Amino acid sequence: MVLLCWDDEEDLEAALASVAASEGVDARAFVVDNGSEVPARPAAPGTVVLLRNPANRGVAAGRNQGAALGRAPWVCFLDADARLAPDCLARLVGALRAAPRAALAAPVFVGQTPADSAGLSPGARDKLARLVSRRRPYSAPPGMGRGPAWEVDFAIGACQLVRRACFEAVGGFDEAYFYGPEDLDLCLRLRLAGWSVLQVAAARCWHLPRRRHRSLARPAGLRHARAVARHLWRSRGARRELARVAG
Repeated sequence: MVLLCWDDEEDLEAALASVAASEGVDARAFVVDNGSEVPARPAAPGTVVLLRNPANRGVAAGRNQGAALGRAPWVCFLDADARLAPDCLARLVGALRAAPRAALAAPVFVGQTPADSAGLSPGARDKLARLVSRRRPYSAPPGMGRGPAWEVDFAIGACQLVRRACFEAVGGFDEAYFYGPEDLDLCLRLRLAGWSVLQVAAARCWHLPRRRHRSLARPAGLRHARAVARHLWRSRGARRELARVAG
């Protein structure tokens, strides 16, 4: 379990408590403090591996650091402001065990629809609409919301469980992305490598949609917009390629 912390220690404690309360799995927490002004100090340091970066290395690099600390066959990336239901991890692991060609599984967030956090690969219009906060749900693939799990092109990184072998096969997160959309990029590279990405109906997690960095009037918002533009350029034609792989 990899949790990235950046000046959100209060949220981190709640997230760690939810990891400790997980049922049916043996979960170990690896916390990467990404240059917080007030360094994180987990309340139960004996059960948490803590790595502190002197400066913020970005989401992708921080998550890669955390993943490299463990050796378990499954790696879960969890935002510090997210909280797992007790059976969430077990259900995500179960979904991947039942689907050998699936590389990544994600939950449906409490109080949100499946399309609020997963769906088809977004195009330029979709990303622009989200950057200016005019659109929240993603485009839904066929079968979304039906059955115990369904395939999606991607799921947001607030909670992602991935097979370590698949994660390492595609080189982990692309560290050229500082903040977003490293989660979308990882999912698409997994899909293009021939694996599937799942969203699991009964896996539940609490995470409020955050848009604090999305305003284009803020430096972080501009950085995010540049990262999105880079991703859109790199992944142009991705939908056609995904359809070819699926066919």
